[in-house]
Formats: sequence, structure tokens, C-alpha cells
Amino acid sequence: MALRLDYFFRETLQGLKRNGLIAFAAVSTSFIALFLVGSTLLVSSEVNLLIDFTTRDVEVSVFLQKNVSPAEQQHLSQVLSAMPEVKSVSYESPEDAYRHFQEIFKDQKNLVQNVGPDALPASFQVKLKNPEEFGVVAARLASQPGIDKIRDNRQILKRLFAVIHVFRVGVLAVALIMLISAAALIGNTVRMAVFARRKEIGIMRLVGATNWHIRVPFLIEGLIEGLIGAGGAILGLFIMKVAFIDPLRGQLGFFPLVGTPHIISVIPWLIVLSLIVSSLASLIAMRRFLEV
Repeated sequence: MALRLDYFFRETLQGLKRNGLIAFAAVSTSFIALFLVGSTLLVSSEVNLLIDFTTRDVEVSVFLQKNVSPAEQQHLSQVLSAMPEVKSVSYESPEDAYRHFQEIFKDQKNLVQNVGPDALPASFQVKLKNPEEFGVVAARLASQPGIDKIRDNRQILKRLFAVIHVFRVGVLAVALIMLISAAALIGNTVRMAVFARRKEIGIMRLVGATNWHIRVPFLIEGLIEGLIGAGGAILGLFIMKVAFIDPLRGQLGFFPLVGTPHIISVIPWLIVLSLIVSSLASLIAMRRFLEV
């Protein structure tokens, strides 16, 4: 078994050396494609952070004044609950808001340390039966005492999602094109490796070598190219975080940003995707082009 593995990997390394330039092109294309896929997944994580921070599944936030009295607070709760347009109402104390703030910005220690428990106001988080009726609810609350401001989260998200959707679709489309290009290059690398050893393969078949015994070194070659591309993409994502994302922490106010845990969650997807693309490309190249 050890001798067989040694043979497979020795043949794989020889194949990579023979077609070094094309193998480098295949690895580079895989890297770019998987980096774009990873970036798209991070954009999705960033969107989820923004959704969680902006709305937490509510459509209207009614922020209360610092000096609101218990009677005014109770009156506002009763007014909101009695409105036929309101589906549900939940009260968020300053302590609850601060705990939620700490959860969202747990990776930004400086920001959490500079914001005290009393910095965030109490609020009523309101979900409407029909989001379009925000104006009606806001008008009814305009004359109520104890209210600091009313925010319509639906309008914020509408603009945000429009921009993010276009960006996400664009990056995903480019990543898909690059994945197809990577698969083609990996398949071409394997095809050339098979072609360079066609005489040796013919002799192996004459002495009774099975098709899979012949195919495995070329399959490993394709998998190695895909995995190297995935490794480069993962490293690129960490470099992007350190060079571009981390310097923004604390500079954009309360804007939440993706961190190391989000990149770690992307790694399995990139590895699995690289294995699928490279293995399919290798198998198709061997079967279709040279019928090994």
C-alpha cells in the first residue's frame, strides 16, 4: 500500500513538473475564482450582520427619551399595542440594547470599551402587519410624550439590499465564469500530462494495469492544483481582512464588520468546491480526450 501511494504521488509530481506553466495558470485561475466565491460568502455574512444590527426582525424602532417616566412608557406601550396596524411590540431596555451591542461588536474591543451601558436609549421594537403603513403609525405617535425619534428600518434596508444584491450577483457571476475557466485549465493540464505519457500508459495497459490505477496520479494532480488554489484564496481572504477590513474597525461608528470567525466558516466551502471542480475536470479530461 505504501509503495502504491509513493508511486501515485511520484507520478503526480512528475506530471506537474512537465506542465509547470499550464499548472501554474490552472492554480492561478482556481485561486481567483475561489477568492471571488469566498468574497461573495463574506458579503452575505456582512449583510446578515447589517440586518441583525439594523432591524433585528423589526420594522419600526421607537426610541425613548432619557428622562421618560414609567407612566409615559406604559402609556406608549398601550398605544402601540392597541393600534390595528401593529403586529407585535417588544420593549428593549438600555441594558438589553447594550448587551446586544456587545454581541454584535465583540470583535471590536476598543469600540465596546468606549461605549458605556447608559449610552444606548430604551426603545419599543414594533413589527407591522403591513410595512407600508409606517406613516400611519408614525403620525399617531407624533404627539405622544416621551419619544425621542422614530426610525423606519424598512426604508434603510430597501436601499441597502438594492446595492448589496447588485454587488453580490455581479461577484457571483464573475466567480462562476472563473470557476469554469479553472475547470477547463485543470482539465487541460491533466490532458497534456496524459498525452505526454501515452506510450507508458499503453505499456501499462498491455501488462494488465486497471484504468483506475492509471487515472489516479492524474486525478491527484488535478486535486492538488485545486487545493493549492483554495489555499491561496483562503490566505487572500485573511490578507484582505488584515489590510482592508481591520483598519476600518472603530472608524465607521457603529457599522458592524465581518471578522475571523466569518472567514473560518467560509473555508470548508472553498475546500469542498475546489475538490469538486478539480475532480470533475480531471475525470472528464481523462475520459473524453484520451479514453484512458
